[in-house]
Amino acid sequence: MKKPNLILLSSEILLFVYFVACSGPASEENIMDVLIAPDDYPTLFLQDFTMQEMIPLETTEDNLISMDLRIKFSDSLIIVMDENTTDRIHLFDRKGNYLRAIAEVGEGPGTIPSLEDFEPGRSGEILVLSTVGDKATVYTASTDGNLTHVFELPYIAHSFAQIENGNFLFHGGYNLPFISHRVIQTDPKGKVLQRFLENDYENQMLPMTERNFFSSDKGIFVLEIFNPNLYLHQADSLAQVLHADFGTYDLPSDFWDMDLMESFGKINENGFATFRAVFHQGNLMVTDIVVQKGTSVSKYILFQKGNAIYKLKADRDDEMVFFYPIGINKEEQMLFLTYRSILEKHALEFPEIFSTEGLPEGDFDYPVILQVELKEDL
Repeated sequence: MKKPNLILLSSEILLFVYFVACSGPASEENIMDVLIAPDDYPTLFLQDFTMQEMIPLETTEDNLISMDLRIKFSDSLIIVMDENTTDRIHLFDRKGNYLRAIAEVGEGPGTIPSLEDFEPGRSGEILVLSTVGDKATVYTASTDGNLTHVFELPYIAHSFAQIENGNFLFHGGYNLPFISHRVIQTDPKGKVLQRFLENDYENQMLPMTERNFFSSDKGIFVLEIFNPNLYLHQADSLAQVLHADFGTYDLPSDFWDMDLMESFGKINENGFATFRAVFHQGNLMVTDIVVQKGTSVSKYILFQKGNAIYKLKADRDDEMVFFYPIGINKEEQMLFLTYRSILEKHALEFPEIFSTEGLPEGDFDYPVILQVELKEDL
C-alpha cells in the first residue's frame, strides 16, 4: 500500500496527548502509534485569527538578530538567543524595549566559553547552559549581566529545562560513547538522579542546535530531531506518549545504520518530517511539524482548542506571517514571531487583519511578536 504524501495529524493524536497531560503520569501502556495521513481537518486562513497585540523587539546595530530565535518569557522579560550565532542572550522588557546583552561568549572576565541554552529562573535571574568538551556548566546571570557559577556536570548537554521542584533535565544527543542516555535529570546542585532514553546509536552524529524541552502547564514535552516519538516528563518520570508515522516523509529503515552525512543526504533528497515544537496551555495546544525536501521547507501547524482541531500550512518561501509559533501565554493567546517587513506586505493585502500602526520606523528591519486568538465562530 502506497503511503500518503501529505503530513496531517488525525484528531486522535492531539486529543490523546491532551488526555495524557491532564490525567497524571504517562505510562508505556498509553503509547499511541498513529499514521499521520491526509484527512478533512478544517484549514485555517489569515482571516480566522484575531490580532490582540504586537510587540516589536527594539533593534539597533548592536543587537541585530535573525529569524531563527529561541525565545522564552519570564514575568518581566522577553529572553532571546539567536540560534545562528549563539554568542549572547538578549533581554527585552515585556513591551519589547531592549535592555542589554548578557552571558556573552568569550575568553575574558564576565564571559562564558559557549552558549547552548537558557531558562528563566525562579527569582528573576536567567539560568545559562555552557558546554565545552565533555562537561556542561550551569550559570545564573542577573539582569545586569553578573554571572555566578552554579555547578559543573560531566555530561555533554546541548539543551536543558528546570522542573517545578528545582531539578533539571538535560539533553545530550546521540553521541556515543560519550552519551549513554540522551536525557538525564539532576538535582539543583547537579547530582544525577535519573537517566532516560538509553542511547544505542554508534555512528557519528554531530551535535544539533535544537530546543528539546517545551514546558507546559501539565509537564515538560521532550522532542528530538529525526525522532517521530513525543515524550512527556511528569512527576520525575519520562514516558513516550506518541509514535508518529509520517508516511512517505518517515525516516528510511536504515537511517540509524548509516553514516551521518550519507543518511542526511538521503533523507534530504527524499524529504523528511519532524516535530519542531509543541505548546500547551489550558484548553489550547499548538503542534509545529516541519517538512523538508532539498531546500524547500514547509510546515503543518496544528491547533487544538477543546475538541476542535485545525491546520495551517505555512511555507517559508512565502514569508508567511504565522510561520514561527513560539508559545502560548497564560491568557491562552498564541504567540508567533515575524518581521516588520513581512507585516508591511500583509497590511497592504489584508488591511482588515494586519496593520503596522504603532510599529516604529527604524534603520533596520526587526522582529515582532504577535499575540493572536482563533475566532470564536470557526
